[in-house]
Amino acid sequence: MTQRNSVDHAAMRDMNLALILNTLRAESPLSRVALANITGLNKATVSSMVKELIRNNVVREIGVDVSNSDVGRPAINLEPDPEAGYIIGLEIGVDFISVVTVNFAIEVVARRFESTARYFNQEAILDRVLFLLQESYEQVQKRQRPLFGIGVGVPGLVDVASGTLLFAPNLNWRDLPLRDMIRSAIDVPVYLANEANLAALGESYFGAGQESDSLLYVSSGVGLGGGIVLNGRLIEGASGFAGEVGHMTVEKDGLECNCGNKGCWETLASQRALFRRVSEALQQGQPSWITQMIQDDPGRISIPLIAEAARQKDPVALQALAETGEWLGVGIASLMNVINPQRVIFGGPLWTVHEYLLPSIRETVAQRAWHWVQEGVQIIPAAYGEDTAVMGAVAIVYRDVLNKPRRWLE
Repeated sequence: MTQRNSVDHAAMRDMNLALILNTLRAESPLSRVALANITGLNKATVSSMVKELIRNNVVREIGVDVSNSDVGRPAINLEPDPEAGYIIGLEIGVDFISVVTVNFAIEVVARRFESTARYFNQEAILDRVLFLLQESYEQVQKRQRPLFGIGVGVPGLVDVASGTLLFAPNLNWRDLPLRDMIRSAIDVPVYLANEANLAALGESYFGAGQESDSLLYVSSGVGLGGGIVLNGRLIEGASGFAGEVGHMTVEKDGLECNCGNKGCWETLASQRALFRRVSEALQQGQPSWITQMIQDDPGRISIPLIAEAARQKDPVALQALAETGEWLGVGIASLMNVINPQRVIFGGPLWTVHEYLLPSIRETVAQRAWHWVQEGVQIIPAAYGEDTAVMGAVAIVYRDVLNKPRRWLE
């Protein structure tokens, strides 16, 4: 019985530590008195736990707040210590690698972004991933503070339990034990998940979804993905595969998708779909500023080029963007009817041209989603833009540190 009581006490203490850290994350600076009032914990418990967190450099005192003080005694404010430790976020995109290192205040202290166009196979890309991670890890070591972990976002199906990338259709990678590969090079916790799911988590924690309990995140680039946060929790599904919205069938006999299916939403509402619409318009002889820029080479069509053409009110660019936005809206309207979110957040590489896509998306949603689910819903661009997934990779580590602080103390 004594052992059981000891276990229960330890579990309760862990829960209370997590409650204090999560409250400070959301609402700091706060005094001990304010923490007790918000959390419902008694002042002695708060004082004891704050003392432990300060001793372990997880929380710091930052000054006096007279407005929330005991009678005659100024209250000292608290916040998470930015130098408590560091987190590395990694996104392996279809044609790029993105790495960020952040401190415990989620301030970016280092960043690397590289195109993978010159790497011709999986082995070369993975070698570069490990090199960039090792480089980031060595930078953290120089700061003499702990590395809490590495979050990794990938564009495909992930077995979260084993840390295996099962299938990335746009990379043509299968059954890759990515978590173990990274752990063998850098001995810290590694968290692997689908990039769009992580992006939803990142926007919920740090970005445009902070004030929303239920949100739908849609990412459009070479592929198309989504993430769902309901009641503040990321919906991962029974096996961690939830959010693969790009492979919903929207045309029964549509174009073949890289996943092997036909008529996937991705074939009509992704970066490739946008490029295809521009290329087809040029082949039909429609006048466009883009023609002189690509010099008969469709491979030169890019998002920045289309964005510049749109700014010049180029009809081909504007029409292609409008059609792509319409198809994005078709899928989003259907998902809204299923999920009933408070907020829809748009990100990924096509975020760069969101000002041209969002009008079509919103118009289509207004026509196709139930009016009941549209009430009060905002359809907005991601706060982190193209960095949303890599910041989501940070968020999955950060969430674990906040919710399981005992693992990191001492």
